[in-house]
Amino acid sequence: MTGTVRRPAPGPGWDAGVGAMVNPSGRRGGTLRLVSSADVDSLDPARTYYVWVWLLQRLLNRTLMAYPADPGPGGLVPVPDLAAGPGEVGDGGRTWTYRLREGLRYDDGTPITAADVRYAVQRVFAQDVLPGGPTYLVPLLDDPARPYPGPYRTREPLRSVVTPDDHTIVFHLNQPFSDFDHLMAQPCAAPVPRHADTGAEYGKDPRSSGPYRVAEHRPGAFLHLERNPYWDPATDPVRPALPDRVELTIGLDVDDLDARLIDGEFDINLEGRGIQHAAQARVTTDPVLRARTDNPRTSFLHFVAMQPHIPPFGDVHVRRAVQYAADRVLLQEARGGPVTGGDLTTALFPPRLPAHQPGYDPYPSGPDLRGDLEAARAELAAAGLPDGFEAVIGTQRGKFRLVADALVESVARVGIRLTVKELDVATYFSLGSGHPGTVRRHRLGLLVTDWGADFPTEYGFLAPLVDGRQIKRNGGNWNLPELDDPVINGLIDETLHTTDPGARTRRWREVERRVMDHAVLLPLVHDKTLHHRNPWVTNVYVHPAFGLYDIQAMGLTAEAPTS
Repeated sequence: MTGTVRRPAPGPGWDAGVGAMVNPSGRRGGTLRLVSSADVDSLDPARTYYVWVWLLQRLLNRTLMAYPADPGPGGLVPVPDLAAGPGEVGDGGRTWTYRLREGLRYDDGTPITAADVRYAVQRVFAQDVLPGGPTYLVPLLDDPARPYPGPYRTREPLRSVVTPDDHTIVFHLNQPFSDFDHLMAQPCAAPVPRHADTGAEYGKDPRSSGPYRVAEHRPGAFLHLERNPYWDPATDPVRPALPDRVELTIGLDVDDLDARLIDGEFDINLEGRGIQHAAQARVTTDPVLRARTDNPRTSFLHFVAMQPHIPPFGDVHVRRAVQYAADRVLLQEARGGPVTGGDLTTALFPPRLPAHQPGYDPYPSGPDLRGDLEAARAELAAAGLPDGFEAVIGTQRGKFRLVADALVESVARVGIRLTVKELDVATYFSLGSGHPGTVRRHRLGLLVTDWGADFPTEYGFLAPLVDGRQIKRNGGNWNLPELDDPVINGLIDETLHTTDPGARTRRWREVERRVMDHAVLLPLVHDKTLHHRNPWVTNVYVHPAFGLYDIQAMGLTAEAPTS
């Protein structure tokens, strides 16, 4: 990419984009220049699971419901998008009915119908063909006595979803699910026309229902978006669609990315992993640069998962030894320290959720938080491994690698000898740590990862990590320990039937306690990231439902550099 590189002017101030919108403007035009170190996991809305790609999908696809462009608490509540109103609930929470707006079209001019939404939902069932995305809809809509195989193995429609006309879709759930509007805001619910579906290849040429469509995508290099000529702003209450074009540069080294972003060659880091260590001092000590940064609590949990299927981690005493031996301060420093790395945590739920338990600490790490080495050695002795053991920890480059190195140093103090295995960044969550076959092939007993809720409720946050029925064998798995505890699964089901908020919170806390009894997840920090916004970008804010900048709201001033 070539173009003007300038020294940016001061911005509105530190953290101005948290809870408020920076540079509000309705100006149209220009090219929004985005950058990321990793490639998109998929442009098929059924297969994407990276949170930053979900934000990208907001440019390309619309869903029945969507999170509004609201930097405050209102941003956590889905609003009608393709639908004319929220889901109409019946049958004790088991029936949800939506009615589509008039005049909706894809980028090829064909009408968007309720049948296209039903077809998109049916595609989620084809995990043998389309692995990688969330699968909440499968257990809610499937018939265990007659499992639906997906649209590639049968022409019969999914019987639990009906479309009485082109503008009405009715979901018949097999159990109440009060968060269903949230599921209808996920990319996998974006409409897909059957005639355009090419199965596993659909992500190479997807139809667009949003304000932009794919102009060109060279994997590992760039993705260019242009306006969808058939998108009608009168039908879209969520997206202003201000830039004429959006260009994403892919595959830069993280330090090179930061330097070029700060120098103004790019407008926004779409991936949103934050300014890395090499540039943090430059940004935080320069008053001009510091005034153009945001340091939000993202509600992401950074943690290490232990895999009981890889010896010797099948022994709970081994897993507890790692918990006790962890140097919490060192691990926080690896993430960037308390300002840019996150808030230390010994619990799973982020503070914004009612089930968060302040002070919950099942494996105390000593008064200085450097680890309880005597407790760790006692656990190793109980496992019959008083001299420790050797194992492999899986990670990727960047901050994840620094965390892995910090854990290597922590546990070496009690004789646990870890070898670090770096996996590919672009496929880390889909085919690396998220693929049980890869975990077994490389004997990855520990995995460094982070997680943000698929939607901002307790179920959206914790169920994918610990519900045994959500283990994905073909990739995109987030239950990394492959935990399948019938008691935990049953408690999760109880939360879906519980209408009293206090009782529901108590059940989720019991889920958390039982998970931590297994000692398969080592929580490190609730993430904070250091985001950089260039001053010519308008409508910049950290979306509370995603914890990253909401790029679909952005525009550009007349002074923005041109490519």
